Amino acid sequence: MKKNQIIILALVIVLIFGGIIGWFLVQKSKIPLKEVFDLSGIVSSVDAENNFLMVKPAGEEKEIKVVLSDDTKLIKIEFPFDPANPPAETNFAPFKTEIEISDFKSGDNVFIKVTENIAGKTELDNVDFIHLLP
Repeated sequence: MKKNQIIILALVIVLIFGGIIGWFLVQKSKIPLKEVFDLSGIVSSVDAENNFLMVKPAGEEKEIKVVLSDDTKLIKIEFPFDPANPPAETNFAPFKTEIEISDFKSGDNVFIKVTENIAGKTELDNVDFIHLLP
């Protein structure tokens, strides 16, 4: 091969690899950052002495430790009717009752709202409120 052909071939190879690397970098920057400020799940265990719940988020295998503070609001949500036999009227307001950590038990469905992004965390200590769902 001639010297010019070798230079052109090397330049083409560098441009191809540069294009591939550039394409991957652009695709990576397009991935939105995930922000999560709430989760729903099922209570696995309750440790009232140490003020935390273990919760298995919906659709996940791992458990999350939910540490409660003095500011965390614990609220039980109840329907004003039997959920197995709902009334024909579709408008209603659920009852909300403040509860204690000792009112939670394994198997309860909960909705948890936090004040900071919890994406990827296994322990939550910034809990705003927990709703005990019907």
